[in-house]
Amino acid sequence: MSTSSLPENASLLAHRFWRGLQTFFGDIARGFVNISHHSFALLGLLAVLLALLALAKPEVRTLTVQNVQAWLFTRLNISEAEDAKQQVMLRSLAAQSSELDTNQLALVQAIRSKYRLAPEPLNAMVLEVYDLANRASLDPSLILAVIGVESNFNPFANSPTGAKGLMQVLPDIHAEEFTPFGGNMAIFDPKTNLRIGVKILKESILLSGSLQEGLRLYKAGGDSLSSESDYVGRVMAEQARLKDALPKPPKTSKASNLETQKPSR
Repeated sequence: MSTSSLPENASLLAHRFWRGLQTFFGDIARGFVNISHHSFALLGLLAVLLALLALAKPEVRTLTVQNVQAWLFTRLNISEAEDAKQQVMLRSLAAQSSELDTNQLALVQAIRSKYRLAPEPLNAMVLEVYDLANRASLDPSLILAVIGVESNFNPFANSPTGAKGLMQVLPDIHAEEFTPFGGNMAIFDPKTNLRIGVKILKESILLSGSLQEGLRLYKAGGDSLSSESDYVGRVMAEQARLKDALPKPPKTSKASNLETQKPSR
């Protein structure tokens, strides 16, 4: 071997060595990328499972919402005291009389005269009933009459059959209705009880085909009709009493009617 070929051989060996290092580190890099992709895929799967779990478990969903809300409040610089105040305002079932119209105020007065309730929570309850009645296409006086007969406007009323709350909803039969609101304990929340009770009342009327039979079905709490014969009469009598308390439209005299009907000369 000539001495001139020694540098060439050394250069070739160095080139091969360098190519080997490049291949080695390239394989490591590709392996790292593959591992990373699998890791992200696992993280994504974990996120999906957590999301499904949150949907399936109301308490997990509630905790998640609270955590997100806390993060938002931190970002928006909302203090814990301000948050607590807003939560109390949202939960509070009370309203000023200035928020009610003439008919609503008349109903509040009629209910107070019989059941002796504080005006502020009753104001809010009547406002809530009017909103639910409008959505369900029902007469507000009917819903208020059902509340009066069922629970005497006591949000914590409990019957021997297990019916609970303002509209005496049966938690065992209608348990799924309370799931979005946190479970069966929401039956004692006045707004939630009203919402579910009005829904059941509307469905009972539609299913039975008439108001009277719908009330009997509502009282039964199931597929069969109630055997309590005087229940419908008591509800209808209470509704008539409430309606009678509403302001009457001003009567126009016959003379004024004739005067308006005279043709102009």
